Amino acid sequence: MSNPPRTVKFLASILAGDPLNLIEAIRIAERAGADMISLDVSDGHFVPTISFGEDVVRRTVESTSLPVEVHLMVSRPDDWIERMDGCGHAQMLFHLEASSRAMGVVSAIRKKGVKPGVAMNLETPISAVAPMLPYIDSVCLMGIVPGFAGQKLMETTYQRVSELRELIDQTGSAATITVDGGVKDHNAVQLVDAGAHCLVMSSGIYGASDPEASLRSIRAML
Repeated sequence: MSNPPRTVKFLASILAGDPLNLIEAIRIAERAGADMISLDVSDGHFVPTISFGEDVVRRTVESTSLPVEVHLMVSRPDDWIERMDGCGHAQMLFHLEASSRAMGVVSAIRKKGVKPGVAMNLETPISAVAPMLPYIDSVCLMGIVPGFAGQKLMETTYQRVSELRELIDQTGSAATITVDGGVKDHNAVQLVDAGAHCLVMSSGIYGASDPEASLRSIRAML
């Protein structure tokens, strides 16, 4: 008897889509069976690139029935919580490295009726998130240097996912683990085996010759 399929959620990062046709990037994600849309908001300071603002977040929410996650790659996350207020996004992540008052940011996000999550760069120890695990809904581990799509997944990501999964299990936290960056068909299974609950797909979808079939085939592997 075969094992039942594992419940893994896929987020489509439309930053990797056509910047002049984001609505089609959204429709590709929908047709491919993505579970959520991920919007990278970068300010040119925390990472060197500039991407989306609150208007794109609001319009994306209005244009799809999929829930929308906002991934803040910004140096002042507190400011963006207020700027994004009322945009309709379901979840907001900020980088642990970007704030000296991370618990305050978590509280401010939740007060807006949005699920708070923390993202962590490759060089940040997993132990750094331990005090926050009871208060957040998700932890996003970057598999690449944030800010640029198309990079290869760093090999250390698998061990970091395993370490975080062990820490979550030990603390009894309900936080889920997301991997963002470099997720492709050849590493998705290994990331899930290590303990990931959610995978963010960017060039893994939009760089494929058949974007919709690409995500469906990865899901079928799990």
